[in-house]
Amino acid sequence: MASPEQQTSAIVLDCRDHGESDKIVTFFCPEAGRFTGIAKGAKRSKRRFVNKLELFSLLHITYTLPRQDGLAFIAAAELESSFLQLRKKVELYNAATVIREFILMGVREKECDSRVFTLLHWALRSLDKNHPHLPVIAIFLIRFFDYIGYRPDLQCCHHCGLGVSSQMRFSFNYTIGGLVCETCAAHGHQTVVPLAFGTIRLLTDIQTLPIKRLHRRQFSSLALNESLILLHRFGRRLFQRDIQSWETIITTGDRK
Repeated sequence: MASPEQQTSAIVLDCRDHGESDKIVTFFCPEAGRFTGIAKGAKRSKRRFVNKLELFSLLHITYTLPRQDGLAFIAAAELESSFLQLRKKVELYNAATVIREFILMGVREKECDSRVFTLLHWALRSLDKNHPHLPVIAIFLIRFFDYIGYRPDLQCCHHCGLGVSSQMRFSFNYTIGGLVCETCAAHGHQTVVPLAFGTIRLLTDIQTLPIKRLHRRQFSSLALNESLILLHRFGRRLFQRDIQSWETIITTGDRK
Protein backbone atom coordinates (compact mmCIF):
# COMPACT_ATOMS: atom_id res chain seq x y z
CA MET A 1 0.00 0.00 0.00
CA ALA A 2 1.41 3.39 -1.01
CA SER A 3 2.10 6.16 1.49
CA PRO A 4 -0.54 8.91 1.53
CA GLU A 5 0.00 11.95 -0.66
CA GLN A 6 1.16 15.01 1.27
CA GLN A 7 1.65 18.72 0.63
CA THR A 8 4.19 21.12 2.10
CA SER A 9 6.29 24.19 1.52
CA ALA A 10 9.76 23.26 0.29
CA ILE A 11 13.03 24.97 -0.62
CA VAL A 12 15.08 23.46 -3.45
CA LEU A 13 18.62 22.56 -2.35
CA ASP A 14 19.69 20.53 -5.37
CA CYS A 15 18.33 19.52 -8.77
CA ARG A 16 19.93 17.29 -11.37
CA ASP A 17 18.87 15.51 -14.54
CA HIS A 18 17.98 11.82 -14.39
CA GLY A 19 17.55 9.89 -17.59
CA GLU A 20 15.92 11.48 -20.59
CA SER A 21 13.04 13.27 -18.92
CA ASP A 22 13.22 13.12 -15.11
CA LYS A 23 14.88 15.23 -12.43
CA ILE A 24 16.18 14.26 -8.99
CA VAL A 25 15.46 17.06 -6.53
CA THR A 26 16.57 17.59 -2.93
CA PHE A 27 14.23 19.71 -0.81
CA PHE A 28 14.18 21.12 2.68
CA CYS A 29 10.72 21.19 4.27
CA PRO A 30 9.35 22.23 7.67
CA GLU A 31 7.70 18.85 8.39
CA ALA A 32 9.77 16.27 6.49
CA GLY A 33 13.13 18.00 6.81
CA ARG A 34 15.61 17.28 4.05
CA PHE A 35 14.56 14.66 1.53
CA THR A 36 15.20 13.74 -2.10
CA GLY A 37 12.56 12.89 -4.66
CA ILE A 38 12.07 12.21 -8.33
CA ALA A 39 10.02 14.52 -10.55
CA LYS A 40 8.91 12.30 -13.41
CA GLY A 41 8.87 14.01 -16.78
CA ALA A 42 10.11 17.29 -15.29
CA LYS A 43 12.45 18.02 -18.22
CA ARG A 44 9.49 17.85 -20.62
CA SER A 45 6.84 19.31 -18.35
CA LYS A 46 4.90 22.26 -19.73
CA ARG A 47 2.74 22.72 -16.65
CA ARG A 48 3.70 20.84 -13.48
CA PHE A 49 7.40 21.69 -13.17
CA VAL A 50 8.42 24.20 -15.82
CA ASN A 51 10.75 26.88 -14.31
CA LYS A 52 9.88 25.73 -10.81
CA LEU A 53 12.78 23.50 -9.74
CA GLU A 54 15.50 26.14 -9.77
CA LEU A 55 18.00 26.12 -6.90
CA PHE A 56 16.77 28.05 -3.81
CA SER A 57 13.18 28.38 -5.08
CA LEU A 58 10.40 28.21 -2.48
CA LEU A 59 7.69 25.85 -3.65
CA HIS A 60 4.47 24.25 -2.51
CA ILE A 61 4.85 20.60 -3.47
CA THR A 62 2.63 17.55 -3.57
CA TYR A 63 4.63 14.41 -2.81
CA THR A 64 4.57 10.82 -1.60
CA LEU A 65 7.32 9.47 0.66
CA PRO A 66 8.60 5.93 0.08
CA ARG A 67 7.65 3.24 2.57
CA GLN A 68 11.31 2.28 2.92
CA ASP A 69 14.56 3.77 1.69
CA GLY A 70 14.37 5.36 -1.71
CA LEU A 71 13.22 8.45 -3.51
CA ALA A 72 10.01 10.31 -2.79
CA PHE A 73 7.65 10.83 -5.71
CA ILE A 74 7.03 14.50 -6.56
CA ALA A 75 3.59 14.80 -8.14
CA ALA A 76 3.36 18.58 -8.56
CA ALA A 77 4.98 21.87 -7.59
CA GLU A 78 3.68 25.41 -7.38
CA LEU A 79 6.10 28.35 -7.18
CA GLU A 80 5.74 30.51 -4.06
CA SER A 81 8.91 32.57 -4.50
CA SER A 82 11.86 32.33 -6.88
CA PHE A 83 13.97 34.76 -4.79
CA LEU A 84 14.80 36.44 -8.07
CA GLN A 85 17.48 38.80 -6.72
CA LEU A 86 19.67 35.80 -5.91
CA ARG A 87 19.88 35.09 -9.64
CA LYS A 88 20.67 38.68 -10.55
CA LYS A 89 23.54 39.41 -8.15
CA VAL A 90 26.46 37.05 -7.90
CA GLU A 91 27.33 37.97 -4.30
CA LEU A 92 23.80 37.07 -3.16
CA TYR A 93 23.86 33.77 -5.05
CA ASN A 94 27.28 32.92 -3.60
CA ALA A 95 26.02 33.68 -0.09
CA ALA A 96 23.03 31.39 -0.63
CA THR A 97 25.43 28.70 -1.87
CA VAL A 98 27.41 28.89 1.39
CA ILE A 99 24.20 28.51 3.38
CA ARG A 100 23.16 25.58 1.18
CA GLU A 101 26.49 23.82 1.75
CA PHE A 102 26.14 24.05 5.53
CA ILE A 103 22.57 22.71 5.35
CA LEU A 104 23.65 19.73 3.25
CA MET A 105 26.56 18.99 5.61
CA GLY A 106 24.73 19.55 8.88
CA VAL A 107 21.29 18.01 8.33
CA ARG A 108 20.80 14.36 7.39
CA GLU A 109 18.07 13.03 5.12
CA LYS A 110 14.64 12.93 6.82
CA GLU A 111 15.96 14.73 9.91
CA CYS A 112 13.19 17.16 10.81
CA ASP A 113 13.61 20.55 12.46
CA SER A 114 11.16 23.29 11.55
CA ARG A 115 13.51 25.87 13.11
CA VAL A 116 16.12 25.14 10.44
CA PHE A 117 13.52 25.59 7.69
CA THR A 118 12.41 28.90 9.23
CA LEU A 119 16.04 30.05 9.48
CA LEU A 120 16.81 29.00 5.90
CA HIS A 121 13.71 30.80 4.64
CA TRP A 122 14.67 33.90 6.63
CA ALA A 123 18.19 33.89 5.16
CA LEU A 124 17.04 33.52 1.54
CA ARG A 125 14.36 36.16 1.96
CA SER A 126 16.87 38.51 3.56
CA LEU A 127 19.29 38.08 0.66
CA ASP A 128 16.45 38.57 -1.80
CA LYS A 129 15.67 41.88 -0.09
CA ASN A 130 19.30 42.93 -0.65
CA HIS A 131 20.32 42.86 3.00
CA PRO A 132 24.15 42.80 3.24
CA HIS A 133 25.10 39.24 2.45
CA LEU A 134 27.99 38.69 4.88
CA PRO A 135 25.99 39.60 8.02
CA VAL A 136 23.19 37.31 6.79
CA ILE A 137 25.69 34.44 6.58
CA ALA A 138 27.06 35.20 10.05
CA ILE A 139 23.59 35.38 11.61
CA PHE A 140 22.48 32.20 9.84
CA LEU A 141 25.52 30.23 11.01
CA ILE A 142 25.45 31.27 14.67
CA ARG A 143 21.80 30.12 14.86
CA PHE A 144 22.30 27.06 12.65
CA PHE A 145 25.09 25.64 14.84
CA ASP A 146 22.78 26.04 17.83
CA TYR A 147 19.89 24.25 16.11
CA ILE A 148 21.98 21.22 15.10
CA GLY A 149 23.29 20.81 18.63
CA TYR A 150 26.63 22.65 18.54
CA ARG A 151 25.82 26.01 20.09
CA PRO A 152 29.01 28.05 20.54
CA ASP A 153 29.43 28.78 24.26
CA LEU A 154 29.98 32.54 24.58
CA GLN A 155 29.14 33.00 28.26
CA CYS A 156 32.40 32.31 30.10
CA CYS A 157 35.85 30.79 29.86
CA HIS A 158 35.55 27.08 29.13
CA HIS A 159 38.48 26.29 31.43
CA CYS A 160 38.30 28.56 34.48
CA GLY A 161 34.67 29.69 34.30
CA LEU A 162 35.48 33.42 34.28
CA GLY A 163 32.48 35.37 33.00
CA VAL A 164 32.79 37.59 29.94
CA SER A 165 33.58 41.23 30.69
CA SER A 166 35.24 44.15 29.01
CA GLN A 167 38.06 43.94 31.55
CA MET A 168 39.52 40.70 30.19
CA ARG A 169 40.37 39.61 26.65
CA PHE A 170 38.76 36.44 25.35
CA SER A 171 39.26 34.17 22.36
CA PHE A 172 37.06 31.49 20.84
CA ASN A 173 38.59 28.03 20.82
CA TYR A 174 37.01 26.36 17.80
CA THR A 175 38.23 22.91 18.85
CA ILE A 176 36.12 22.91 22.01
CA GLY A 177 33.43 25.33 20.78
CA GLY A 178 33.80 27.82 23.62
CA LEU A 179 35.60 30.88 24.92
CA VAL A 180 38.94 30.97 26.71
CA CYS A 181 40.18 33.96 28.67
CA GLU A 182 43.60 35.44 27.96
CA THR A 183 45.09 33.75 31.04
CA CYS A 184 43.97 30.28 29.97
CA ALA A 185 44.76 30.97 26.31
CA ALA A 186 48.35 31.66 27.31
CA HIS A 187 48.75 28.01 28.31
CA GLY A 188 49.31 26.72 24.82
CA HIS A 189 45.91 26.96 23.09
CA GLN A 190 46.60 27.34 19.36
CA THR A 191 43.15 26.88 17.83
CA VAL A 192 41.74 30.22 18.95
CA VAL A 193 40.22 33.30 17.33
CA PRO A 194 40.62 36.54 19.35
CA LEU A 195 37.30 38.32 19.86
CA ALA A 196 36.50 41.87 20.90
CA PHE A 197 34.05 42.27 23.78
CA GLY A 198 31.56 43.86 21.40
CA THR A 199 31.72 40.88 19.05
CA ILE A 200 30.97 38.47 21.89
CA ARG A 201 28.01 40.56 23.04
CA LEU A 202 26.64 40.81 19.50
CA LEU A 203 26.84 37.08 18.82
CA THR A 204 25.30 36.30 22.21
CA ASP A 205 22.35 38.55 21.36
CA ILE A 206 21.91 36.88 17.98
CA GLN A 207 21.75 33.46 19.66
CA THR A 208 18.68 34.49 21.67
CA LEU A 209 16.77 37.13 19.70
CA PRO A 210 13.46 36.27 17.99
CA ILE A 211 14.18 35.67 14.34
CA LYS A 212 12.07 38.63 13.21
CA ARG A 213 14.36 40.99 15.14
CA LEU A 214 17.70 39.71 13.88
CA HIS A 215 18.13 42.50 11.36
CA ARG A 216 18.21 45.04 14.17
CA ARG A 217 21.69 43.91 15.10
CA GLN A 218 24.38 45.76 13.16
CA PHE A 219 27.91 44.46 12.63
CA SER A 220 30.94 46.73 12.75
CA SER A 221 33.65 45.78 10.26
CA LEU A 222 35.69 44.31 13.13
CA ALA A 223 32.78 42.28 14.53
CA LEU A 224 31.89 40.97 11.07
CA ASN A 225 35.43 39.90 10.28
CA GLU A 226 35.92 38.21 13.68
CA SER A 227 32.54 36.48 13.45
CA LEU A 228 33.15 35.07 9.99
CA ILE A 229 36.58 33.76 10.94
CA LEU A 230 35.14 32.11 14.07
CA LEU A 231 32.21 30.55 12.22
CA HIS A 232 34.27 29.35 9.27
CA ARG A 233 36.91 27.65 11.41
CA PHE A 234 34.33 26.20 13.80
CA GLY A 235 32.31 24.79 10.90
CA ARG A 236 35.37 23.33 9.22
CA ARG A 237 36.44 21.71 12.49
CA LEU A 238 32.95 20.45 13.21
CA PHE A 239 32.40 18.80 9.82
CA GLN A 240 36.06 17.82 9.32
CA ARG A 241 36.19 19.18 5.78
CA ASP A 242 36.81 22.36 3.87
CA ILE A 243 33.86 24.61 3.12
CA GLN A 244 34.14 24.62 -0.66
CA SER A 245 31.92 27.67 -1.26
CA TRP A 246 33.63 29.88 1.33
CA GLU A 247 36.21 31.26 -1.11
CA THR A 248 33.43 32.79 -3.20
CA ILE A 249 32.33 35.18 -0.44
CA ILE A 250 35.52 36.18 1.36
CA THR A 251 37.62 39.10 0.13
CA THR A 252 39.35 40.18 3.33
CA GLY A 253 38.43 37.61 5.95
CA ASP A 254 39.55 34.10 6.82
CA ARG A 255 41.33 32.08 4.14
CA LYS A 256 43.15 29.67 6.46
